[in-house]
Amino acid sequence: MKTIIIYYFSGTGNTKWAAEFLTECILQSGYRVECIAIEKTNFAMVKRQLREADQVILGFPVYGSTAPLPVLNFIENIPAIEKGVMPLAVFATHAMASGDSAYYVGSLLKDKGYDLQQTRHFVMMNNFHVPKFRFYKPDNGSKLFRKLEKAKPKIQAFADEIVREKKHIIGNRMWGHLLGNLQRRYIDRAIGMLITQFEVAEDRCSDCGLCVRICPMENILKTRDGITLGNNCAVCLRCYSQCPSEAILIGRDSANSKKYPRYKGPSYINKNND
Repeated sequence: MKTIIIYYFSGTGNTKWAAEFLTECILQSGYRVECIAIEKTNFAMVKRQLREADQVILGFPVYGSTAPLPVLNFIENIPAIEKGVMPLAVFATHAMASGDSAYYVGSLLKDKGYDLQQTRHFVMMNNFHVPKFRFYKPDNGSKLFRKLEKAKPKIQAFADEIVREKKHIIGNRMWGHLLGNLQRRYIDRAIGMLITQFEVAEDRCSDCGLCVRICPMENILKTRDGITLGNNCAVCLRCYSQCPSEAILIGRDSANSKKYPRYKGPSYINKNND
């Protein structure tokens, strides 16, 4: 029985949902599948997992045609393949233009012995609508449900290509590279600016500590003075979207939840359908 390992990172839940549905699809073909959030593993475990794997899949949310910092750190530190090559598939979730994201990120692993075989981009609900970056408002209801349903056959097709070992690369074309290079040129500057906009509204904070527990960068600390935000933020939006009292702000105007609603992710719609 072949073993496939899916490593993924998810901020507000879109990539997590896609990784879990992809797991279901591949399991139907009789494969053994491990679906692992990258912040819940370590490289000693990864090294062991890779020895037992026949293929690796990497999933991430698009940040300006590249991956968020936890994924880039994971790629930098993932062990090289000791013998031969390891088939690799990469998928990215996005709301707007994705450029060559999956292909670009997959190519970063080439020198470590990972052979890129499949890439895909899956359109999800927008999770980012704040004062200085106004896109379309996120939806936690019927629109989200429709987007998830529309993504399912595309994820199933991706799973079928992986199982049949059919090479299918998306994003390796001139227009994709042009858009990708343009977005990657400015993404670090945009993230740096966004980090300065994060703050805690102390009058809203209930001191529950959830933001401290869910931050993948350990960038949020609970001190005698309350919740403190550091400078090692990956802008994954977990604290912003999941804070039960909406005490985490990205700009003071984001306190207006009608104008800037928080995206709750696929798990929210599942809870409300139970």
